[in-house]
This record gives sequence, structure tokens and C-alpha cells, in this order.
Amino acid sequence: MRIALIGIGRLGKALATALSKKHELILVDKDFEETKKSAEKTGGKAAKGLNEIKNPEMIIIAVKPAHVQEVIGQIKGPATVVSCAAGIPIRKLEEWGTGTRNIIRIMPNIAAECNEAVIAYATNDEQNEKRFLAAFSSVGVCLKVEEKNLDPITAISGSGPAFLAFFAKAMIAEAVAEGLDEATAQKAVAQTLIGTGQLMLWDWSPQKIIETVASPGGTTEAGLKMLEADKASEAVKKAVKFATEKARELGK
Repeated sequence: MRIALIGIGRLGKALATALSKKHELILVDKDFEETKKSAEKTGGKAAKGLNEIKNPEMIIIAVKPAHVQEVIGQIKGPATVVSCAAGIPIRKLEEWGTGTRNIIRIMPNIAAECNEAVIAYATNDEQNEKRFLAAFSSVGVCLKVEEKNLDPITAISGSGPAFLAFFAKAMIAEAVAEGLDEATAQKAVAQTLIGTGQLMLWDWSPQKIIETVASPGGTTEAGLKMLEADKASEAVKKAVKFATEKARELGK
């Protein structure tokens, strides 16, 4: 598939690395020298503008939200448009020049760096959905949602890595304070996150994991009681709520 990727920031580079393995990828960015460097690293091609790309089947917009309108106004032809811009709804993308063109709005997360992203997506037309999935399934797990639900999923998967890393950082810090070296502590916490996630993908509910690990009178139960006493669960819920509300605010 011929894919044009507009915007070579952190997300753009991560997507370029993943997508260039199986597709013909053309990169576009205002900084052409940086674009050429990224193209060399990923095996893609560099272009100075969309007008240089002949018949792209898919155009991915990975620029900052403030520049999306400018970019989308330049798009011509029947390509599937994939927007990574947070807070810009499909209706606005249509108003800015896509017309009836197939639009897929996505919310990927930082784990695109290692091909383990959550990619939530919504679309105004399912005609080219298979084309989208053929490309993005190599970047991570694609989850189709109603567009209104991109806001809460932004909070748990878009912001989620930072929330999980917040807890991981605290766990590592205390383990180091108790005498463990930092490298070992980080590796132990990282593998624990991976393993717990895998259990959840195997349909273990969070409650089942808690009940399985927390033996009566044991270390886990002691720690959980402290978390409950400090209302840690309410703090996590509040963080997700605030992140969801911010996502909704950006979309207005």
C-alpha cells in the first residue's frame, strides 16, 4: 500500500518505523532535511509536499492539532485519511476539506515505539476499514469505538502509559530505598507490568488477579489495605476523569 505520512514528530517517527516494513511509505514534513534522515532510517521515501506524491492510498496526518486544517485542505483524491490529532472530531475534518472522503480518526499511544500500541479508532465510513486495519495492526491492537468514546479511551490508553509509569516510578523508588539497585528494580517492575497485562489479555479480570495474589495475612494484603486507607483507587479514578474531561474540552 502507498502511504503518505504527514508530520515526523515522535509519533510520526514511531508510525514510520512500523509501517515502512510492509508498505511503500512517503514522509512529508516542513523540515525536509529531518524528513530525509527519517526516511533513511525507516526505509521510506522523503517528499517536500503532498503534491509530489502520486495516488497515495492512505494519508496519515500526524502533525500538531493547530496545523491539521492547513494540511487537510491540501488533500485531493480518494485516499483514506487517518487523523492522529487529539480533540479534532470527524465533523471538523469534513468541514475543513475532506468532504465525503473516508476518514478514520485514531488515538494511538506511545507504545507504537515498540509495536505494542493501543490504537482506538472511529470512522465516518467503513468502506476502507480493512485497508486501515491491514496497515495499523502491525503497530499494535486496534480497537473500534464510537467517536464519543475516544475521550475516555484517550484517558486510559493515551494518558495511561504515563499513569502506569507514575506508579512504576514510585515502586522503583521505594525498592531502591529498601536496598535494591535501580536497574534490577526497573526490570522487575517492567516485567511485572508486562505479565499482569498478559494475564488481563487472557481474560483474567483485575479482581481475579488481586484475589489470586493477595493471600490472607500476607504482604500483598497489607499493601492493599494501605492503598485502600489512602483512597488510592479514588485518586486513580479522578486522574482518569480529569484526563477524559480535558479530551472533551479539546474537542469543542
